[in-house]
Amino acid sequence: MLVDDVQGGNMKILKVLLLLIILSLLLHSEEITIVTEEFPPYNYQVDGEIKGISSEIVLAVLKEINVTANILSYPWGRAYVLASTKKNYLIYSIARIPEREDLFHWVGSIAPYSTSFYKLKSRTDIKINSLKDAKQYKIGCSNADVITEYLQSLNFTHLEVVTKDVQNLYKLLSNRVDLIAYDDISFSYMIKKEGLDITKYERVYLLEELSDQLYMAFSKSTDIQLVEKFKKGLESIKRKGIFDKIQKKYFF
Repeated sequence: MLVDDVQGGNMKILKVLLLLIILSLLLHSEEITIVTEEFPPYNYQVDGEIKGISSEIVLAVLKEINVTANILSYPWGRAYVLASTKKNYLIYSIARIPEREDLFHWVGSIAPYSTSFYKLKSRTDIKINSLKDAKQYKIGCSNADVITEYLQSLNFTHLEVVTKDVQNLYKLLSNRVDLIAYDDISFSYMIKKEGLDITKYERVYLLEELSDQLYMAFSKSTDIQLVEKFKKGLESIKRKGIFDKIQKKYFF
């Protein structure tokens, strides 16, 4: 009986170990990395802490589905490449355009946005009544950004590409470009943050095709069960009013 008890005990231990191994593999398969960029007020860092409207939405979803993940802030080009090539990578805030539709699993929209051309108010020589009018001017935009992709798709040839959006505010001030293409909410925020005089700038044309919603999205190779889990989490915080509460802190 003693031998049987020992063997029985060993079997129980083995079963527990196997269960722990299976659970470990399941947990490991759900490990995710979240990437974003410095794009205030949607997503940005303060003393290493991730902030912004989109960041708050993402963090609320993580809490809702009881998932922990690192959020890493990179230049947009690097974040985009990682999220479009690495398994279980989530990226935000990303615009959903036809060219990107099949490159990601789209979790859902997290914030509204609109994009415009801006010029210096003193440049009275610049007149834009249509998108075609803007083609003749030198335009400041950002690397791997949806605005840049959009303008390139329309055969804009006078694009001055930088790695960070904020650089364009200064390039415009120094007349190194004629126009800059910028998200409207981010534009106002960055002008204030940089201590610049907003009265020197003027919005001259709304890019309606780039005025819609920003999203969170997973890399195409991500497990679909994980994508669905995040979709349900986003739907849940919207249903509970958490989503609207966060939005109102920034837009109302």
